[in-house]
Parts: sequence; C-alpha cells; structure tokens
Amino acid sequence: MTATSPSVPAAIRRDRLTWAAYLSLAQFTFFLNIQGNIIPFLKDEFDLSYRVVTLHPAAVAAGLIVCGLFGERLTRRYGRLWSVVVGLSGMALGALAIIVAPHPAVSILGCFVMGSVGCLVLIVTPTVLADWHGANRSVAIGEANGISYVASLTAAMAVGLFVAIGFGWRAALFLGVVLAGLLLLFLRGVPMPSAAPQATTEAGRSGGERLPVAYWFYWLTIIAFVGVEQSVLVWTTEFLTRIKGVPVASAAITAGAFSLGMLVGRLSSAFVLTRITATRALYLSAIVTVPAFFLFWGSPSLTLAVIGLFALGLGCALQYPLTLTKAIVAAGPCGELATARASLASGLSILIIPWVIGALADHTGLWLAMSVLPVFTIVAVAFLLVGERVARH
Repeated sequence: MTATSPSVPAAIRRDRLTWAAYLSLAQFTFFLNIQGNIIPFLKDEFDLSYRVVTLHPAAVAAGLIVCGLFGERLTRRYGRLWSVVVGLSGMALGALAIIVAPHPAVSILGCFVMGSVGCLVLIVTPTVLADWHGANRSVAIGEANGISYVASLTAAMAVGLFVAIGFGWRAALFLGVVLAGLLLLFLRGVPMPSAAPQATTEAGRSGGERLPVAYWFYWLTIIAFVGVEQSVLVWTTEFLTRIKGVPVASAAITAGAFSLGMLVGRLSSAFVLTRITATRALYLSAIVTVPAFFLFWGSPSLTLAVIGLFALGLGCALQYPLTLTKAIVAAGPCGELATARASLASGLSILIIPWVIGALADHTGLWLAMSVLPVFTIVAVAFLLVGERVARH
C-alpha cells in the first residue's frame, strides 16, 4: 500500500463523533501549546535559566514518549472512549498541579502528567477520524488539527488577556481545566467505533507483521517537522520579548500570529487537497516555511516580523497532519500502532529540539540559537523524499 493520499470526495460528514474527536484534539493542543506562552512567567517567577525552564515542555515530551510506547496497549484493552476520557482528565489534573505549584519540580511533574496521560487522546483521535471518514481521512485530520489551532490561539490570547487584566497566567490554565470538564460532559453517550481487529497490535508486538519501511521515513519526517513547530511555539514569546523588545503580556498575544497562520492553513486543508496532492502540498509548505522564518527572525521591523511569523504558521500548518496521514495509510491495518509510534516521534521531537534551542541560547543567545530551525525543515523534506520513493516501490 502506498502512502499517497486518496482522492477527496466532495462532502465530509461532521457528526457528533467527528466533533468529539475534533474538540478532544483541540483540548490536547490547548494544554500542549500553552507551554510556550507561560514559559516567560515560569522563568521569571522561579528565576530559572533557559535550559531549566525548558524542562517543562521536555516533561510533556517525556510523557508523550512513555505513552507512545505503551498507550496503544491501553487503548486496545479499555477502548477508545475510555482512553479519551482518561486523557482529558489527566491533562486537567496536570494543569491544576502547574497552577498550584510552589516549586518548579511540581510544575514539571504536572507537565509530565499532562503529556503521559493526555497522549491517549493523541493516539485515539486520528485513527477514529481515519476509520470513520475513509477516503476523507486527510481532510478530517487536517480539519481536526485546524480546530486544534483555534485552541492554540485561544491559549495564547488567554494568557495575554488574563495577565493584562491582572488575573495572571494561571487563570489561562484554569480556563483549560474548565473547558476540559465541559468536554467530558459532551462526550457522554458519544458512540465511538471500536479499533480494527486485535491481530494488528499483536503482530506489531510479536514481530509477525511490522510497520513498513516507508512508515519509518514518515516517522522521521514527523520528528523534524514537529521540532520546528514546537520550537517556534515554545520560544516565540521569549524571542519577541528579549530580541524584539515587546512587553511580555503583548508578546504572548503577538505570538498568536503563528497559531493564526496554522489555523488558516489547517482549516484550508479541504480547499488545498482538492487541488493538489498531499505530497505537493508538503513540498510547497517547505518552500513557504524557510523564507517566512528568516523574515520573522531577521527583520528589524516588528510588523514585518509578525507577517513572517504568520506566514511561518501558514507554511507549517499542514506538515504534521499530512505526514501523519501518510504514515497511517502506509501502516495499513496497523493504524493505532502507527499513531502511538507517531506520538513517540512527536515526544522525542518536543523533548530534544526545543531543549537544544534553549541550551544553545544559554551559550550563544536566543537570536542565534533560533537560526538553526530551517535546517530541520530541509532534513524533513529529505526524509519525505525517501519515504515517497520507498512507498512507491
């Protein structure tokens, strides 16, 4: 089976199950991406170095890695709805730990809980959408990630707004807890289809059938693409504050330009994928991403930098969902095993790449450290090229 995305039918069915999957992934994204917006406040409040403060997103990533290794077994044993409910509850508990943390060790532990338990949502929702929507899987997963960036934008705006009106950054996290509670109520009674026959997972673990070689090249592509996306999310608020001189509350809002670009790009997935193939869309995204980054990074004008940040989000928007879709298709019947390992790739990327940027920033400054990000985009394109070639043969 090749990883080429199938043709997209004219209409997509957006029923209650679809919205449950969309909103669950959005809630996960809210908690994941708010990390970048609260990092300056954690850094100042606890007087942390760049390297230490990045242990917060690193803890989320470590949780994703743990769940990526073992979470698929839990979803098989207890079911998809159980996994989503537990995942949402775990993220809310982790957020509460960060809110009340008297010491960075507690907030880092809260981040780990958010990643390790919340990752169950990340494992289940793409395969539910792929199974439910068939040939429309690329559009459904793209739309899910687009709505997720509504949540990401909401997180950025909430931090800036609550800080500006005196409620503090913790109020933004508490908003996420409230939204997670409302979503749990919405999920009651949602009929969620069961996973594919269990032989898939058994084979994946016992060594009978394995994820194909093409899948692993897409897996490496995910690492590189996610590394760029998460590094921008983690460090943009700090970059705007330290390098561009934007006040921290305003910087948290301005950083939302990236999420806005991601939102526009992902919600346009149906429009894009009815006109060009997923592969061409990925190559085009890289062509947009690299110059957009340099406009954001190097422009002396804040206005041009924000335009570059928006264009960077637009370029990055479809990279993860389209690569994930290709990986799921390449995996054939091993869908949930594929998404579990893909979350492992995301976790490794989030754990390593933003931390490397922070470690470099401690030695060279944040401006120079950020300049390495286009290299990851180029590496991602190289892995994608090889994956496409292997999939065709």
